[in-house]
Amino acid sequence: MIGSFVRVPIDGRYHTYGRIINKLVYAFYDFKTDLEISDLDLIEKSNVLFKLIVHRSAINSGGWKIIGKKELPEDLKVPVPFFKQEIGNPDDCSIVTEGNSRKATQEECEGLERLAVWEHDHVQQRLLDHYSGIRNNYTDAIRLNAF
Repeated sequence: MIGSFVRVPIDGRYHTYGRIINKLVYAFYDFKTDLEISDLDLIEKSNVLFKLIVHRSAINSGGWKIIGKKELPEDLKVPVPFFKQEIGNPDDCSIVTEGNSRKATQEECEGLERLAVWEHDHVQQRLLDHYSGIRNNYTDAIRLNAF
């Protein structure tokens, strides 16, 4: 399924598209639309908003539909780093890439997503909040130094 494009509902009218980039990680495109798009090249030209680890049930129970598949471009083949930070000890940080972990400073973790598995409804809420121009409660709750 790597390379597959998925249609991700945002609300009752709009959706966007994501891409399976490895067994766990999806990239989500900045492609809000109410049209059914089948041109994968058009979707692929869009910017990637974020990359997250997504629970495997998103396609089955989340209503995400696979619409096609293409070879991943080189920029989506690059391993995605995530950060971990110890609860109660904000200086105890590490960066995890494809299961490999290394110690890191808080500065090195800036701009990375926290190592977490996202449920389909939380991803959809994050997309809705992005397009509504509001802060997302889930990203706020797990941001660097949130604990």
